[in-house]
Amino acid sequence: MAECGRPPELDLHLLECPICLERLKKPKSLPCLHCFCQECLGTYITKELSGKMASETSFPCPVCRRVTPPVNPAESKDKWAEQFPTNAVIQDLIQLKERSSEPLYCKPCQTKGNMTNPAKFWCKDMAVNFCDDCKVQHHDILHNECGILDISGYSNNRTNLEKSVPRCDQHDEKKVWYCEDHQLLGCNICVLENHRRCEVVTTALKYFQKLKDGSQMTDMQGVLKKNTEVFELIVKDFDEQLQTLVQNQEIALQSITDLREKVDKRLNTLQKDVTDKLIASFKEEKINMEASLRQCERLMNSMLNTMKSSVTAVEGNDHIETIVLYQRGQTEVESCKTMITDMRKSYTSVSIKHHIVSGRGNLDDDAMGKIIIEKQPRRFPGNHCDLVPHLFESKVKEIGKFNIKTQVDKNNCCARGVLYLPCDQIVVSDDNNKKLKLFTNKGQFLDELSIRGNPSDLCLVDNNTVAVAVYSSYGVRVVKVKASKLSLSSDIRLSNGINYYGITHTDGRFIVGTHGGGVYSVTHDGVTDLLHQYDGTCWSLTHDPVKGHTLVSVYKYNSGDVTVSRLSADKRHADVMKVGVMKGAMGIDVDRKGNIYVCGNSSHNVVQMSGDGTHVRELLTSSDGISHPLAISVNGDNFVVTSHNDNYFRVFRLY
Repeated sequence: MAECGRPPELDLHLLECPICLERLKKPKSLPCLHCFCQECLGTYITKELSGKMASETSFPCPVCRRVTPPVNPAESKDKWAEQFPTNAVIQDLIQLKERSSEPLYCKPCQTKGNMTNPAKFWCKDMAVNFCDDCKVQHHDILHNECGILDISGYSNNRTNLEKSVPRCDQHDEKKVWYCEDHQLLGCNICVLENHRRCEVVTTALKYFQKLKDGSQMTDMQGVLKKNTEVFELIVKDFDEQLQTLVQNQEIALQSITDLREKVDKRLNTLQKDVTDKLIASFKEEKINMEASLRQCERLMNSMLNTMKSSVTAVEGNDHIETIVLYQRGQTEVESCKTMITDMRKSYTSVSIKHHIVSGRGNLDDDAMGKIIIEKQPRRFPGNHCDLVPHLFESKVKEIGKFNIKTQVDKNNCCARGVLYLPCDQIVVSDDNNKKLKLFTNKGQFLDELSIRGNPSDLCLVDNNTVAVAVYSSYGVRVVKVKASKLSLSSDIRLSNGINYYGITHTDGRFIVGTHGGGVYSVTHDGVTDLLHQYDGTCWSLTHDPVKGHTLVSVYKYNSGDVTVSRLSADKRHADVMKVGVMKGAMGIDVDRKGNIYVCGNSSHNVVQMSGDGTHVRELLTSSDGISHPLAISVNGDNFVVTSHNDNYFRVFRLY
């Protein structure tokens, strides 16, 4: 260096981060001695280990790919970088390089007027230059423990080798020894503690001379040159690939834009269609509701006027007017009862919803969803039980008891399943004789169909089709009911070796209950999916038309055990009834209002309850001749019940 006070020319490559190619900031050294910015190293570690196992305990050096463990593997990976030692030498050189553009003069001397007195020391903590005298007189008195750097070597064109020697991270001593066995630099303490038994330990200067005199350094430099040439080609190839990648991206982005325009056009059409349907459905329901509202308001106002006028007529002793108003009031009361009766079926909660059809991979007609109109029956407000009799105040009477055993049956009948069809015919599954039998609701025998296996619970698929769960042969039989004849439509065989007892049908699939308590979804192709596992045999299932859920009877008899459960399509279940007034639940059905009917096989009764299970009553008991009831099916105000090993089914009516 020509000028006094300037540091020697430094190799700028040593002061640059290999990752960001900028001046090192908070330089961190890895065991392989490659140095990086702390932030760059932390970002690299996070990206390198992303997607790998959380237990990963090392990473490759960004330069030499040497496997590098963290200082403390227990720390989170985003803190690994800051744990590595800071390279103090590099940090000092960077600070000196930043100051190398100015002559190094003593700062205290400059304050005294001597502007050109050369500095020999630099305090890193104070960032101030001192000459010999000022260091002793000003610096050392107050700052004995500061990091002081001797820069006197910069004035005679010599690099200060003394300060360029790295120091040991553990002992803060100069690294002057080299162990060839471990290929590590170390201080005096390191050699004494860790390398006393190593065969070749020499000074760093001697090892340097050995490398200089031998061929190892030359060979290594030759290999580095060849590898550099190879990587130059690789870098060039990466540049070409990046250009191609950019072009591909531009083409793909344009293709996406074009597709988006087509999709938007299609979605606009679908949105208009579904919006029009929503508006039309809303108008229709609004018109119907407003018409009922006006009808009720007219009758209400008429009754209110009659009531007020009758009070006035009585107080005025107007006998003719009183009689006329009394007759009119009687007529209005009857009209009120008639209107309530007529409105019972149509008095519902109407909900218009936009249903999004999931799992669609194309823009078909349902891509923008469907408009669903849900109507749920609801009770009339108020406590006018004289107008609307409560369901549980209705009475039961027996219509008839009919024999189901035919002349060709070899065994007494065991009707595990029964189905009261909308056409007023009754299908019975006879387990003991392995048959399905068809009767009129007056008990007239129509037809029978032999079943492979033991038939159990029955369900309605459509008005002309029923299905029966079959145990011992593991499957479901689908049967057509047409022209008072039974014929096998399809045989769904299941290979999982589970006995099926309960069955219902909803949304184009079967829901079946098993002896082991499992409730499965079964497609018409025989694919099964476990919906829920109960602790007890699921003898019978039915579909609730009001809430769209599956009701499950679970054969339990200990107090507190759940015996009736509600299972939704998304596999959530809720308890409806526990063992108490009823034990050993078997047959189960639900009416169009969502009220539930269950056969208590062990308690010898038939129970009627509201859909949420809050209101329960015994509909039939042993005093009505009920013993071990097995199956039940409801059709309007009528229902049919079968019993265990009984050759009869009994038809009842609610009134």
